[in-house]
Amino acid sequence: MSAEAECEISSAARQASASRLRRELRLFAPRAGGSDARHTVYDPASDLSYFLGSGELITARLFDGQRRLEDIAEHLSREHRKSVSLEKLRHFERRLLQLGLLEDPAAPAARRLLDPAMGISYGPLKAWLMVPLLRMDPNRMLDWLYRYCGWLCSPGFVLAGAVGILAAGVGALLASAQLGRDIAAVYGNGAGWLLWHYPVVVVSIFFHEIGHALTCRRFGVRVTDFGIAVYLLLATGWARPLQGDWTALRRRERILTIVMGPYASLLFAAAGVAVWAVASAGGFWHTTGIVMAVSASLALVPTLLPMFNGDTYLVLTEWIGIPRLRQRAFRHVKDVLRGRRPEEPLSRRRQAAYWGTVLGSVLGWIAVWILLLHLGHTVWSAL
Repeated sequence: MSAEAECEISSAARQASASRLRRELRLFAPRAGGSDARHTVYDPASDLSYFLGSGELITARLFDGQRRLEDIAEHLSREHRKSVSLEKLRHFERRLLQLGLLEDPAAPAARRLLDPAMGISYGPLKAWLMVPLLRMDPNRMLDWLYRYCGWLCSPGFVLAGAVGILAAGVGALLASAQLGRDIAAVYGNGAGWLLWHYPVVVVSIFFHEIGHALTCRRFGVRVTDFGIAVYLLLATGWARPLQGDWTALRRRERILTIVMGPYASLLFAAAGVAVWAVASAGGFWHTTGIVMAVSASLALVPTLLPMFNGDTYLVLTEWIGIPRLRQRAFRHVKDVLRGRRPEEPLSRRRQAAYWGTVLGSVLGWIAVWILLLHLGHTVWSAL
């Protein structure tokens, strides 16, 4: 080997020593008893998951910003009896850097990959208009909740809650005139309702997502990400299951997990109706009950609209058996408009589902933006 080649390898190794595995990545071991033995690496910055074998994960963890490639190769040989050439280590490092799993503080920030679904989830300009309020790895919280409050997932409690929701709905209907006057009194006098409404909306969404997440825990599904954010005037939340665990569930269990989010929101609204009914008129708890019922009901609307990647959309994809329906539909329509032949023949029913999904999404988003602009103008005028 020439001196120039040796110098080049030494220089590359020294440069590689700055690379380190990103600390915010979330690592999940393989599902017990599953056929896939790879580890899942979830990137909260891009909402993408990657899969690494045990040996790959061990090697990736050795990139700590301090070790040189020679040090990593020596460690693998000494501790794991695994011989890896410097060339293979450099190739592995480049691959992890391209995926954004490694970072080099001395290098300019690379443009990270994004989940192709994210651009559709909440419409245009999401990156600028979405304001995160909470984002966390919820698994410790869910383990604690399930240990002490696992009865929340029991069929008996769910049935009792459904009876309570029905009773609250009947009570609100029978007292609709008085309830309407009280709602007008809270929301009809200037913008003071903002001090009450949005904090309670955030709490109601937290309960909604806990409904999803705790049911995931009940079925042994790990949750990669849990959060709450505000998009324009809409508050939203998410509880994302680990994909390998999720696909291992039966379809009935997946649909039940999705439905438990709206169930929790309706239970929150029913509690608000109960508080309103028993509290003294005009008092703190009377107003709180009204805001609980109204905020939870309004916060439930976006997830029931199929143009959002919400619960109705997810139940629809599970029911008809087409995962990532919207992404596939938009890809199919773009291919047709560009004159490309589809990768596989599609039935007329599948083509109709794709075109209906695209048309419904576009028209739905036009309607949503018109409504948001109208609400924004109303709030601005009130201020």
